[in-house]
Amino acid sequence: MGLFARCPPLLHSALMTGRVASKKMNPLVIIYGSTGTGKSDLAVELATRFNGEVINADAMQMYKGLPIITNKLTAEEQRGVPHHLLGTIELDEDPWIVTHFKKEATRIISEIRRRGKLPIVVGGTSYYLDGLLFEGRVVDDQPTLESGVSNREELAAKYPILYESPEAMLAKLREVDPVMADKWHPNDGRKIRTSLEIYLATGRRASDIYAEQRRRKESTSASRDHVHRQTLGDVLLFWLYAQRDVLNERLDKRVDKMVQRGLLAETAEVFDYLQGRLAAGETVDRSKGIWQSIGFRQFEPYLAALKNTPEDPQLDKRKQAGIEETKAATRQYAKYQVRWVTMKTISSLQEEKLLDRFYLLDSSDLQHWNTEVLEKGVGLARRFLADEQLPAPAELSETAREVLSGKLERSNRVDTPCRRTCDICNKTLLTEELWQAHLTSKKHLKVVRGAKKRQLIPHAAQPKSLIAVESGLPEGGDAAAIHPI
Repeated sequence: MGLFARCPPLLHSALMTGRVASKKMNPLVIIYGSTGTGKSDLAVELATRFNGEVINADAMQMYKGLPIITNKLTAEEQRGVPHHLLGTIELDEDPWIVTHFKKEATRIISEIRRRGKLPIVVGGTSYYLDGLLFEGRVVDDQPTLESGVSNREELAAKYPILYESPEAMLAKLREVDPVMADKWHPNDGRKIRTSLEIYLATGRRASDIYAEQRRRKESTSASRDHVHRQTLGDVLLFWLYAQRDVLNERLDKRVDKMVQRGLLAETAEVFDYLQGRLAAGETVDRSKGIWQSIGFRQFEPYLAALKNTPEDPQLDKRKQAGIEETKAATRQYAKYQVRWVTMKTISSLQEEKLLDRFYLLDSSDLQHWNTEVLEKGVGLARRFLADEQLPAPAELSETAREVLSGKLERSNRVDTPCRRTCDICNKTLLTEELWQAHLTSKKHLKVVRGAKKRQLIPHAAQPKSLIAVESGLPEGGDAAAIHPI
C-alpha cells in the first residue's frame, strides 16, 4: 500500500500541496525520550506524513562523522526528510551551550515555517529541549569568559589547577566559591572545572553570576515569556518511554550490534585523532564534547593496548571490558534521561500549564511500536494540526496514566539539600532523600555486612535497617545511624 493511501485526507492534501494543511498557527512538535526508545524514527514518520523537517537536539549527534558512536540515522533511515543540526560541528569544538542551541534552533524553526512545513525537534539532550521550550529556566553552564582570556586552552595554560584531579579542583573551588562547590558531586569533574574556570577567568564567583542572571531574568520574565511563547508557537510534546528492565535489555543488544557494525574501528579513528593532537602539543579538554561520548571512553584502555602492545595477552579481556562498560554507561545514561524529564521537565511543564500537551508514548514492546507509538503519535499530531480537541494525556494508555501520575508526584516532592558521604561505600549524596535511600539500599547493606565480618566497623555503627534485620529490632530502635551529619 502506498504512503498516500495510508494517510488521512488532510495529510494527503498537505503532502500534495507541499505545505502543512493546518488550522494551527505556527505549530511545533517536540519529542523527548531516552536513548533506544525510537525518538528519531517517530520524528521521521511524522515528518513524512505531515511534510515536516527535523531539528536534532542531541549534543553528540551534532558532531561530524561518528555515525555508530552517536547513533545517527543513516541517509536511508532519514528517508529524504531534511535534518538540521545533525553532523554540523567539528570534533575539536566544545558542545554548544543552551543559549547557542536555542538561538540556532529558533532560527531554523522560523525558516521551516516560512517554507510552509512543520518543524519537529527531537533529541536526547533534554537540557537543550527545555532551554528551547522554557524561557529563563535553564541557566548557561558557561558565562562568557572575560579578562582577555580567549579560550579554555589559554586559561588552563595560565592556571595549572585546571589540569589537576576533580578532588584538587574541588578543594580550590571550596576556597573561592563554596556555594558552587556544595552543588557538585566530588566526581563531577566537568562541572567543578567549569565553575572554577568562571572564577579564574572573570574574577567573580559563578554563584554570584548565576544569581545575577536569575534576578535579571525574573525582573523581565512576564513580558519576555509572552514574546517567547509567541515565537515558539503552538506546541505538541511527546515523551517516548520504555520500562527500565525492557529498555536495558534492548540497549545491551544495541551495543552488541554497534560492535558488529564497526564501533571499534570508529573509536580507533577517534583515538588516533586524539593522539595526533596530543603529539602536536595541543591541549585537549577531555571532560566535555565528543571525548565524553559513550563508546569512546570505555574502549580507550583497549585501544591504547592495541596500539602500543598488540601482543598483550589481556587484549581480548580489555575489549570485553570495554563492551560491558559501554553497556553499563548506556543504561546509566538512559536512567539519567528519564530522571531529567521527571525532575525538571515535568515540573516546568506543570508551572507553564503545558502538561495537557505532554503525551507519553509507550515503546516498551517493540512488537507493538506501530500501534502504541506510531499510530497514537500520528493520530495526536493530526488532531493537533487540525486544531481539534486533544485527549487528556493520562487517557492514552494504562502506562501513561501510571507513569505520568507517579512522575508528577515525584517531581512535586521537594528534596532536602544536604551533603553526606558514606565512608564505607566511598559515595557522596547531595540530598537527604538520596542519603536515606542509600542507607537502606541492598548494595550499601551488603558492604556493611562485609565490613562487619572483617571487623572493620562495630555493630553499634551499623544503620538502623541492618540492625533491625539482624537483631530483630524495630526500624525505630535506638541504633545509631552509620554516618551522622
